[in-house]
Amino acid sequence: MMQRSRTVHLIAISALGVATATVMAPPVMADPGSTLTSAVDTVRSASQCPPLQSDPLVERAAQMATQTTSDYISHRSAAVPFTDPMPALKTIGYTGKTALLVSGYGTSEADAVHGVLLEGRELIPNCSYTQYGVSATRDDGGFNLASLVLAAP
Repeated sequence: MMQRSRTVHLIAISALGVATATVMAPPVMADPGSTLTSAVDTVRSASQCPPLQSDPLVERAAQMATQTTSDYISHRSAAVPFTDPMPALKTIGYTGKTALLVSGYGTSEADAVHGVLLEGRELIPNCSYTQYGVSATRDDGGFNLASLVLAAP
């Protein structure tokens, strides 16, 4: 009888350990950039255009746009965020002909991505743009910021 009681306690302790490990695991958060990338790719795929190609320099310009916006709204910089990505692209060595910046923001990641998709609804399916870069982040003030740069080499 004593042996049976120990077995039951051992099973209960093991189950409690598993439940505790499950509850204590940190939450997994989606990468905002991948959410934005997927949304842009989905809009582009509905057009007659070939898929957009990610470019590291164009991606860097999108990151710069997001950072300058974050710095401005957080009062870390008095400089107004740029709206034309070409000067930034040229500074970092991009040799393409044209580029556009599409930005979104909101209290949630979904709002920021939705803003980019609304602003870019006619630009994303434009076949003259073949490269892109995205950036999405949550800044110190709690704003979710998203930037898409579309470029033509």
